[in-house]
Amino acid sequence: MQSAYAILIFSACLFGVFEGCFGALPSSIKTCPRNHPDPNRCILDAVNIVRPLLAKGDLGDGYHTPPLEPLYLDNIEMGRGNEFRAVFSDIQARGGSNFIIEKLKANITNLSFDVYILLPKIEFVGKYSLKIRLLLLNINGKGDMRGTFKNARAYVKMRGIKVHKDGNDYVKFKELPLRIKVEDAQIHLDNLFGGDPVLGQVGNNIINDNHKLFLAEVLPGLEKGLSKSFVEISDNILQTATFDEMFPLE
Repeated sequence: MQSAYAILIFSACLFGVFEGCFGALPSSIKTCPRNHPDPNRCILDAVNIVRPLLAKGDLGDGYHTPPLEPLYLDNIEMGRGNEFRAVFSDIQARGGSNFIIEKLKANITNLSFDVYILLPKIEFVGKYSLKIRLLLLNINGKGDMRGTFKNARAYVKMRGIKVHKDGNDYVKFKELPLRIKVEDAQIHLDNLFGGDPVLGQVGNNIINDNHKLFLAEVLPGLEKGLSKSFVEISDNILQTATFDEMFPLE
């Protein structure tokens, strides 16, 4: 689940830079002119400068963003018929300070950003409620969970539009579709099968031995839910920052 952390991190970096446009910029923020000869490099440099500060959410000069260490995620619910239902809540994830932007395609004029992110290691804890059929076994339970994801990769397609209001152009992202892949995962779910220790161990072994199958069930719903949340977050942050403030001419 926490491979989605990658998208939240880049959004926090990018939108955190934008948030500084509400007044005088903190000294840690580097702006990117819309006519910059290499906007990809400019944005990457800006993110890399501010990235270490995002762990605690202190950008300096009195500017703050929600801290990324740990990152808190609200309830995520998903389901498909009677064979698959899941709720993940009270999630805390650590490891975002090591994120790497592997590739960025930015078009400031068109407000188009394609971002490819790698997270070498994410550790998470939280609560779950789950019913899933995996390899002919009906796995169900409710309780605490913990785990580690290694080499989580995420791709987000950010497409914005300009909205003219009160003589100024503002930025709005209509949708932020994303895709997530996890190379390796270790997950432990407490209290599977009502707390039966034998069946619980069997269930966790099956999930970990077949984590790609398990994630194939979980990730589509997670991607959809997080995409909706990102749109709401970006709208809240960008509603008072004009396009000219975010991306000046020079």
